Amino acid sequence: MEDPLWVSMMVWGTWLLVAIVIDGVLLPLKLLLARKSLKNLNNDITVEDDELPQISIVIPAHNEEERIHECLLSIINSEYPPEKMQVIAVDDGSEDGTRSQIKKASVDAIMKGVRIQLIEKIHTGKVHSLNTGLRKATGEIIFTVDADVILEKTALKNMVKVFLADPDVGAASGYIEVRWDPLKVRFREKFFSRCEFLEYLNSFNFERNYQSWIDSLYTMSGAFSAFRREVMGSVGGYWPVTVAEDMHVTMMLHKKKINVINVPDAIGYVSAITDYDTLYSQRSRWARGQLEVAAISGKSYYEENRTSFRDILSIIRDSRDPKLIKLIFSYLWNLLRDSFKELKGKTWRYFDLMGLMRILFVDHTIAFPRLLWVFVLILLPFMGLYIEVIPVVMLLMYVFYILVDLIVTVFTYNYSSGKTRQKIEEAIPFIVLMPIYRIMIFCFRVSAFLQSLNEPADWKVEGPINGIKNGANNMKENVAKSVEAMILGLSGTYFSRKRGK
Repeated sequence: MEDPLWVSMMVWGTWLLVAIVIDGVLLPLKLLLARKSLKNLNNDITVEDDELPQISIVIPAHNEEERIHECLLSIINSEYPPEKMQVIAVDDGSEDGTRSQIKKASVDAIMKGVRIQLIEKIHTGKVHSLNTGLRKATGEIIFTVDADVILEKTALKNMVKVFLADPDVGAASGYIEVRWDPLKVRFREKFFSRCEFLEYLNSFNFERNYQSWIDSLYTMSGAFSAFRREVMGSVGGYWPVTVAEDMHVTMMLHKKKINVINVPDAIGYVSAITDYDTLYSQRSRWARGQLEVAAISGKSYYEENRTSFRDILSIIRDSRDPKLIKLIFSYLWNLLRDSFKELKGKTWRYFDLMGLMRILFVDHTIAFPRLLWVFVLILLPFMGLYIEVIPVVMLLMYVFYILVDLIVTVFTYNYSSGKTRQKIEEAIPFIVLMPIYRIMIFCFRVSAFLQSLNEPADWKVEGPINGIKNGANNMKENVAKSVEAMILGLSGTYFSRKRGK
């Protein structure tokens, strides 16, 4: 017997309510906290050039021939005094014309009074390249900038102002904004570029602003960040333990109670990724790094230094002394006492309800149930179940997520510069496609979770389309080799028989 319509609506209404609770309930609080963060950002002070500190800018590069020249030009043409800039370009064993482009930019730099220091090394990866540059850095504030980032003229000065205004700030993350090529007019290219722009506007602008206010910023932008020199030294630079070195160093700074903030008007531009496989590779690396860092950073001081309950039971079993049973009660008492100490006086950073803990819960803990529901929804109509209700609920959910993105976009529009506002106005029609884009990115992340279980970490991950193409090419090669081997075998048999006769 089919359920009455009101029962179906109750069932699916509850399912819709879950989405609203996860992604909608906290939105008003996020907006309030983001507004507070923007209102209290201490970068509106006036600083004369002679008051600005010496800075060092480290740019790691591997096969960045096409982009590093423009990156270096944006640095040397910035509004920061050239005599107070140390620019360090670390070539990580590039096999293209990266070194030539750095030397070409060095000529332009000399005309501006800036010297670019080129360090050449064998290819050992981004982390080792960053640390090589850090060891040569002499500035009070050290910047790390990816070779494909184009800095706004005011970006360096706006970042430094925050450090000057607040001595408690130990590290800061810039705002990464997506730019697109106006000559790329195909729908696929426009879809990827505009949706990426809106996604970055949400993540690198809005999300990091409210996380900055509650001291829960869990990932500084690896593409554009800054540190006090002594702060970077206190954590030993970057560690080669994960593919997400920017997230790992952020978590290390938090463990040392160092204040990490977001600076939304320190802007760096990156080109939009309009290639499906490249986007898949990037998001898979991010998702895998998030899991790795969460595993590394998950234990508190008390957990790391606490004897496990299994060890207590092993001691009692091996000693065969009934009196040692009291160790169990002692263990439980110490567990409660340590837990109370951890809770006492904790701030937003440690509860982290809207930082890493929530991200891990939404993206990882409930990822597979959400993916399962996608397949269930497809199957239910074929089973004759909820045929009238499913389209209504799906439409309501689609509209709900459009509204969430629209509210965040309008909010960020009010606090954005003129250039960013123009791009928002151009990208806003694509907001109706954002739920589709986010579902695609969600599938990328789930794939990365599965991939991390049985494959070693790598900076570049093969995308599905390239995987299919390469698989087809390998199959062709294998078939060709098999046919060749069969022909040679038959030929050998034929001639051997002929000689025998």
